[in-house]
Amino acid sequence: MQKQYNWGIIGAGGIANVFATDLKLLPGARLHAIASRSAERAEAFAQKHHIPVSYGSWEEMAADPDVDIVYVATLHPYHFENTLSCLKAGKAVLCEKPITMNSRELKVLVDTARENGVFLMEALWTRFLPSVLKVLEIAESGELGALYDIYADFGERMEYDPDHRMYDLAQGGGALLDIGIYPVFLALLMAGIPERIEAIAGFSENGVDQRCNMILEHNQHVVSSLNCTVLADSPVEATLVFEKGWIRMESWWLTPGPITIHRPGREPEFMEFTNMSPDGVPGQGKGYQYEAAEVMRCLDEGLTESPLLPLDFSRKLTGTLDRIRKICGIRYPQDDQDPRDH
Repeated sequence: MQKQYNWGIIGAGGIANVFATDLKLLPGARLHAIASRSAERAEAFAQKHHIPVSYGSWEEMAADPDVDIVYVATLHPYHFENTLSCLKAGKAVLCEKPITMNSRELKVLVDTARENGVFLMEALWTRFLPSVLKVLEIAESGELGALYDIYADFGERMEYDPDHRMYDLAQGGGALLDIGIYPVFLALLMAGIPERIEAIAGFSENGVDQRCNMILEHNQHVVSSLNCTVLADSPVEATLVFEKGWIRMESWWLTPGPITIHRPGREPEFMEFTNMSPDGVPGQGKGYQYEAAEVMRCLDEGLTESPLLPLDFSRKLTGTLDRIRKICGIRYPQDDQDPRDH
């Protein structure tokens, strides 16, 4: 019999809406509660998604004994305190990326989760998409030989608006942490921690990074060429170059989509991964149900970390982002605070 898990969501913005919609596709997942700093916003979200309980604070969510798993979908700077409250209350947590603003915050969360034996995972949804799983399978099979180069970008034009969260340092704004995390994630997934990093960033008039170009040199002579920008739309493609061919992750590679495998002397092999609901119906959901399914699978097996996206990987990713930010001079208020004061 399918075990039922009661989910709670902290944050009632756009990403929370997509996640709530996709969660309904999962057998065994029940949306039980929504929390927001605005009780009115939480109530409106609850009505839209037919959620029985709404709260005007995350502390109330953490104290709800009927909540099994919490998805943290607030702005980046609030991830740390939202997640910490839930972990201390014994709730399993799936926290939206970036899981924290820096490595010091993440260390506190990891230590708390491990000391309390509570599940914690960063919500890097791309890690669990069928297309990414297939790319990993091909790479690990060795059929294309050694990996040499990784090219990945994410560019989406966003007009300058100092009142928008993307252009507000206090709200965690900036291209690197919001969208640049995806190319960096892919590089680490495929090639591991870089030994050497070169990076440059461009800034808006109020000091928010609008673009970042990065060269990462990994072990085994793999080089990643990565970029992110909010100044222009880009192809949003990823290419992995191997000794005996290459794999192109087609436009908007970080979402459910096709890949093309190129092998010398053969026709390109196009593989499409139509998003499926758990019962096999094509075209349902945006793809966020896969990460939620992973959380429930891990809890079913008594795990406190996902073997596909363990906390040590998130620590490596956050640490790499910290290194890039230091090179480029990207700073946030949290960098001058001690997270242990919470």
